[in-house]
Amino acid sequence: MNHPLQAKKILCIDDDQDLIKLVSDLLSKSYGKEVLEIHHALSSQEGLDLVEKTSPDIVLSDINLPEMDGFEVCRKIRASSLRPAVILMSAYDSESDNATRASEAGADAFLSKPIKKGELLFVVNFVLRAAQLNNALHEKNAQLEESLGRVKSFHEKLETLNEEVRNDKARMDSNLSEMVALNSRLEDKNAQITSMMQEVESRFESTVGLLSSIIELRQADHQGHSERVAEIACIIGEKLGLSDHQLQNIKIAARLHELGIISLPSVKQEQALDEEQGRAKSNHPLVGEMLLKSFPGFEMVAGIIRHLHENVDGSGLPDNLHGDRIPIGSRVISVASFFDHERITHPDKSLHQVVELMREKGGVWFDEQVLSYLQDFVDSEDQFFQESTMDCSVFGLKEGMELASDIYSESGINLLRKGTIMNREVLAKVLKFHNVDPIVGPLKIRQG
Repeated sequence: MNHPLQAKKILCIDDDQDLIKLVSDLLSKSYGKEVLEIHHALSSQEGLDLVEKTSPDIVLSDINLPEMDGFEVCRKIRASSLRPAVILMSAYDSESDNATRASEAGADAFLSKPIKKGELLFVVNFVLRAAQLNNALHEKNAQLEESLGRVKSFHEKLETLNEEVRNDKARMDSNLSEMVALNSRLEDKNAQITSMMQEVESRFESTVGLLSSIIELRQADHQGHSERVAEIACIIGEKLGLSDHQLQNIKIAARLHELGIISLPSVKQEQALDEEQGRAKSNHPLVGEMLLKSFPGFEMVAGIIRHLHENVDGSGLPDNLHGDRIPIGSRVISVASFFDHERITHPDKSLHQVVELMREKGGVWFDEQVLSYLQDFVDSEDQFFQESTMDCSVFGLKEGMELASDIYSESGINLLRKGTIMNREVLAKVLKFHNVDPIVGPLKIRQG
């Protein structure tokens, strides 16, 4: 920060008025009033009074004053709170002694009389320069102290912030510990819930499997129908872009879609298994819905089964729904079930002939888009229906044989699933189980 320059003050103490005038003239001409302000005193006491009054920057004093010599004047100035530069002068020959004594008294410089202009200006310049440097030093010190004050204030604020951070960290550590403990408890709960869900899913799947096995027992001529319908329906559903949840409900509904048939008399069962007659006369979808909807988890499945005999033109049962108002699962299973029953009851027809027969009902009974995906499936999956199998008794089973259909016992237990490969351990279990709960009918074994 730059301050406007102020004139320096010089006080000349001497009882020789001519000397005072000489000094004043020399300094005024050399510096000017804006640089140097000149005061004078004719006695030592007057000089000390002016020192207190004017606070000069330079005191130029004769040593040989009548009341008090210059050495004493210098010492009194040095004893005060003021710190002007003091220059002592003397006209005696013992110059070296006076110079030493001047230094001991605290003087900054010594000049001998008569005063030489060059020496006076040199000493005054030196003192003024020193004073200027000293002022600059004081200003820098002031700036430094101000900066140090700001740094100190910053450090205090920083320490306060550090303390707050330490406190926050302590609270965060405490909260983190609580969160870790809570997370651990949540993980335990999640593990318990996962275990319970797995158990529920297992029991649900077991229930579906048991009901599917019961249905199979009452349909000796159509064994494997429900599983095939489920597989075909899921393939068509994937082509339709259905969600995993929708596909899961369709798969379960397909496996249980003929549950209502087992409650019907034998004559009614045969009629229900004939898709063309059943669509108009059998109410087994309503019976299946009634049996399932009271069990938690089967509500969506029951709804799909209820509408299996709806026709897309609105002429079906039980609610005369049409088009997209019929659940997509019902439309898909209706096509897959009709197709599988038709190919079983008319083995003389090719798969493509069965599809062509169904296309005649497209837009009337069946959803035409679903039929088109069934056609794609038949075109690419002939092997699905034409695998080579042979019949085999329980006692004819050998290691390495692969089941082409599920194995059921007389009590309806699904003992082994299609695709199971026989080994020594499985064979032993089958024979042991057969002695307790005989296995139904000939077993289908995949060839080649």
